Amino acid sequence: MTETNKMLEECANYLLNHCFVLGGVEDQRAKYLYVQDHLNEVRAVFAPLGYSVVLYPAPLQAAALVNEHEGSQARLLKYESILLLVLRLLYLQKRESLSASADQVLVTVEEVQAELQKMNLPRRLDQPTLEKLLRTLRRYNLARPVGKLSGLDSRIEVFPTVLLALPDSDLADAAAEANRTRSELSLYERPEDGTAAVEVEE
Repeated sequence: MTETNKMLEECANYLLNHCFVLGGVEDQRAKYLYVQDHLNEVRAVFAPLGYSVVLYPAPLQAAALVNEHEGSQARLLKYESILLLVLRLLYLQKRESLSASADQVLVTVEEVQAELQKMNLPRRLDQPTLEKLLRTLRRYNLARPVGKLSGLDSRIEVFPTVLLALPDSDLADAAAEANRTRSELSLYERPEDGTAAVEVEE
C-alpha cells in the first residue's frame, strides 16, 4: 500500500470515529491538510455510503463527515447536550475577546459551572461526572480538558466544531428541548440515565 493510500485510510477511519478533524489542533493538523488537499478522493470513499465530507476553511479549519439519514447521527445524553450548549455559548463569548490570530479557546470549570447554575439544574456537576461528559465531547472533537480537572480553575479547550455540531438554525429547537426537559432532569439520580436531547452530525 502506498503512503498516500495509507493516509487516505487513516483519515477516513479518523472521520468515521470522530466526525470532525481540525486543522488548528496539532495532532490533527496533518489529517486536516490531507483532507483539504485530497478532498475529492476522501469524498469518493464515503459517497457510496451516503456520507458527505464538508470542508470549513479558516477560521474554523475543520472537516466534517455528515450523513443526514435517520439513525446515522450520534445522540448525546441530556447532560452532555446541555454541556455542549454551555460550551458553545462560552466559545462565542471568548472568541469576541480573543485576537484573530488566537488558536485556542479556553474556558474554566468555574465558568462552565456558573452557566450551568443559571439553568437551575437539580444538581451541580461534580468532577467525575464532568470528566465523563467531556470524554464523549472529546470523542467527537468538540472539547477536551487541558490536563486533569482538579478544581474550578482547571481549563477546557473548546473547539470551533461546537458551532458546527449546533448550527444557528438548530439552536431554537435545541433550546426548546432543553427547556422542556429541565423539569424531567430532576427525576434522574444520575446524568447517564437521560435520553438524547441534541444530535451531533456524523
